[in-house]
Amino acid sequence: MRYTILALLIGIIFTAKLDAQVGPRGLRIVDTLSAQEKAGRNSVILRSEADSLIRQWLETHPQQPVQVPVKESRAELMTYMFIGLAAILVLLGLMVIFIYRHQQRINRTISGIGQATAEPKTRSFTNETAVTARALKAKPGIQSLEKKISEMDAELRKLSKENEGLNGVIREYNGIQHEYDSLKHGLSKAYKVKNYPGYDKTKADASILQSVLETEAAVANYAYEKFLKPILAITDANKNNPAKLSTEHTNKLMDLLVSLSLLYIEYLYLRVSDLAIGGKMVERIKGFSNGNGLDPALMKKLDTEFGSRALVLRLALDKAQLHSLSYPVFDETNLNP
Repeated sequence: MRYTILALLIGIIFTAKLDAQVGPRGLRIVDTLSAQEKAGRNSVILRSEADSLIRQWLETHPQQPVQVPVKESRAELMTYMFIGLAAILVLLGLMVIFIYRHQQRINRTISGIGQATAEPKTRSFTNETAVTARALKAKPGIQSLEKKISEMDAELRKLSKENEGLNGVIREYNGIQHEYDSLKHGLSKAYKVKNYPGYDKTKADASILQSVLETEAAVANYAYEKFLKPILAITDANKNNPAKLSTEHTNKLMDLLVSLSLLYIEYLYLRVSDLAIGGKMVERIKGFSNGNGLDPALMKKLDTEFGSRALVLRLALDKAQLHSLSYPVFDETNLNP
């Protein structure tokens, strides 16, 4: 109510100010009045008069007390919750006890009925057993026994045949395994697989032997394409008139034959124990496996100051007027001048 009166007074004051701004006929509240204003003060009210009006309004309209809602404390709420939970637990315990007693009563009833009926059933079963025994003594079932014996004999013959078949498979497998082991040992001994390109002891034996065979095929293809095929071409071209073989073809044939010989001599380094293995010869063979030709970077220059097999071959080739070979490497030495 107080706020309502204050809002009313503020509205009156705001209206008086607006009237004062608009013209002399507006309502104003002042502390004192001049003689002229007292003569014609229709639109002027004293502050004391305004205060008197406010007091009179407050006396005739008493303020209503503000009712504050009462809030329950949190402690009281938790107490009520615990009481409710305890009551629920008590009810559940009573229900469990009631169900347990009811089940015990049912079990006792069933046990009494079973004891009452056990003795007649036992007597009946004993009588039936005696009758069955007498019937078996009277009729031993010879035909049924013979049938079972014949079925067992047939099953025994069937199992014997299956056992013979399995033994045959085992013998065949053992023979194949023995042959494979012998072949693997022979290949490893003949080819010296540790010296071949790409050897890795962590690989399986079958993979290592497969790599050896692939190297063999690569070297054979290289020898055929680079040396043997040109030899066959020259011989086929001159076979009808071999006496007229030109000097050029003669020198070419000698070059190809010596080169092919040197290639296989060097290739024998991989698997002949009397020949030394070393340097970059294995890398050159690996180049054949990759389909590449001879890499000059893997060759050494001929050393003429010290004796070597390559030097002996070089001098022999010079006497035969073979100064440049298609395959110039032997003992890792470049035989070409």
